[in-house]
Amino acid sequence: MKARDAFRAILFDLVQLFQAVSIYPETHQYVQEPLARLQRRLREETKRLGSLTIGFLGDRVVIEQIPFLATTTGIRRLIRKMNERGIEKVVVSDGIEAEEVKRFVGYVAGAPPETLEGEWRSIVFGRITGVEDLAPLDGESGESPPPLLGGAAEILKEVMRSLVTDPRRADVGEGRDIVAAVMKALREEEYLIDRMIGLQAHDDYTVTHSLNVCVMAVAQATRLGFPDSSVNEVGLAALLHDIGKELVPREILNKPGKLNREEFARISQHPSLGAIHLKKLSLETDLPLIVCYEHHVRYDYSGYPKVRYPEKLHPVSLMTQIADVYDALRTYRPYRPSLDQETTLKILREGRGTEFHPLYFDNFLELLSSPGETGSVPTCSS
Repeated sequence: MKARDAFRAILFDLVQLFQAVSIYPETHQYVQEPLARLQRRLREETKRLGSLTIGFLGDRVVIEQIPFLATTTGIRRLIRKMNERGIEKVVVSDGIEAEEVKRFVGYVAGAPPETLEGEWRSIVFGRITGVEDLAPLDGESGESPPPLLGGAAEILKEVMRSLVTDPRRADVGEGRDIVAAVMKALREEEYLIDRMIGLQAHDDYTVTHSLNVCVMAVAQATRLGFPDSSVNEVGLAALLHDIGKELVPREILNKPGKLNREEFARISQHPSLGAIHLKKLSLETDLPLIVCYEHHVRYDYSGYPKVRYPEKLHPVSLMTQIADVYDALRTYRPYRPSLDQETTLKILREGRGTEFHPLYFDNFLELLSSPGETGSVPTCSS
């Protein structure tokens, strides 16, 4: 794992532990699991480096001179709490124990000052007396969104919330605006997909994932020569493909470990739940409903839900499915690290012709290798 990925994993585990200790007792699994991961990762990096320095500067967290912008609510809350406690810099040394990690994070989250009493063997914290040079926020880091899509994740989060909580008053107009912004950004930024993959909002995974899948679906449709009006419909369908997850309990969606049989059965209902919910809305098109229902049905009709109709799967469902799996593999999750592009594509190639429609899959690969070109494979009208 590259240093940036390792540090990002530490930051996300720190945020999750910070949020968990604010809600659950220390013996709860939602505290114990991120605590164990964070301690393990801190030990790995401090063994490699000797010590690990984490700074909290304005709107960013800096780990060993590598900056991470506060792109999620969780990171922003952590920075705010650090500031309230007068903590700008934390230095972790080798051999840190879980109890010390828990005591420190508990203090930051709001535990009384008495928490500070006792010996601190591996953590030193306080204010910064001098600021060293920081590594640049380069395009490869993916920590800031392209200008045209600034704020899109927050808007999408609100759109999805309103669609679920108040469908009678729900308006997908802002969703269409996001798609229009995506279309414009793709025209102006050749490597938009690579940048969006780095925008991993840990505590709003479904929102960020949906935005990434929308970008890739719009890029595929554009490359296939769809007219702009059709591309907008494709983008809206991709944007709402996971709306059913808003109807699945958060403790299942955010579970750090492997799902049990009952939990997997529950989360497997999200395509059906989403399609049923979208049917209640005035979307002016059935495409989001279709894609929502079909995006986990594979090209060979395996997957879920089990379909009982003879018609072919919709082309946009097949395109969305490829983007969905690609982004899921490339994204960091609490229970596994993100995969690099080479490993991800190797896994995806194994599904060509079974899990994925071969022509749409080939188009997707060509899109990643030459994003500025257009191609010709079967389209929605085929």
